[in-house]
Parts: sequence; C-alpha cells; structure tokens
Amino acid sequence: MWLFNRSLVFLLLMNLNSGAAVPFSFLQTGYDKRLERLQKEREKLLRQTDPVGRTKTQIKVSEILLTLISDTVQSGEGEVMEKRLGEYTAAIHDAHQTMMKTGRDAHRKPGGFKDLEIALRRQVRQLEDIGKGLSFDQRGPVDNAREVAAEIRNDLIKALFGEQNAPSRKS
Repeated sequence: MWLFNRSLVFLLLMNLNSGAAVPFSFLQTGYDKRLERLQKEREKLLRQTDPVGRTKTQIKVSEILLTLISDTVQSGEGEVMEKRLGEYTAAIHDAHQTMMKTGRDAHRKPGGFKDLEIALRRQVRQLEDIGKGLSFDQRGPVDNAREVAAEIRNDLIKALFGEQNAPSRKS
C-alpha cells in the first residue's frame, strides 16, 4: 500500500509539473513569434518604396509594439516599456511623414492616410487602457505616446476632411 501511495503522489506531481510547463512554453513561443514578426516587418520596410505600402507596414510594426508594451506593463519592466514606446512613436511618426511627403491630396486619394488614421484611433484607446494598468507615477511615458498618436491622428483628420472637421484641442 505504501508503494501504491508513493507512486500515486509521484504521478500526480509529474502531471502537475507537465501541466504547468505547457502554458509557460506556449507563452514563451508566442512572445518569440511576435519579435520575429516585428523583425520581418522592419526588414520589409527597408525594401518598401511605395508610400502607402510603407505606411501599412509601419502600422503593423506599431501594432506589434503595442502588444509588447502591454506585456512589459504586466511584467513590470519599466525600462523595456519606455524603449518600446520610443520605437512605437518613431514608427507612427515615420508613417505620418511618409504620407505627408507624398504631396498627395488626402481628400482625393485617401489611401494610406485613412489606414493610418483608423489604426491610430484604435491605438489611442489601447494606450489609454495600457496607462490604466500603471500607477500615476509610471503613466507619463504612455501618456506622452498617446498624445503623440492623438496629434498625428488630428493632423490626418485635417488632411482628410479639412480643418473645420478636425477635433478642437483646448489647452
């Protein structure tokens, strides 16, 4: 009977151990895949010459970075979060500048402009949610990134729909 109980405890512990290892390895693989996707999108940027294509690629980069930023908030990695936020703001600035440098009329040819505006609308909300997960003292970098995204979005709305349709900012 003693051997049976000991074997049962051993099997139970092995089962718990293997059950805990599966989710951890799953999370680790998912994280690596996002970093791999981020690297592929950045390599794609080097080859991309079309402004609309470049903007869409930068949107993908910014969305991947937001998922990584969200993870750093949950894990408490403040320095990594700030680095990723810098990469995020650089990506959306590049997408914005790429479209503005084309000289195209956004109202007549909205491709790229509209894609970026829609993505930024969603991303501003994501950044608000991310900020809510932080203490007031830690929230500054996220709020700065959110403000940058909102300003770029307002510029795009002005380009797409005219100055009179852009949201007014009260300072």
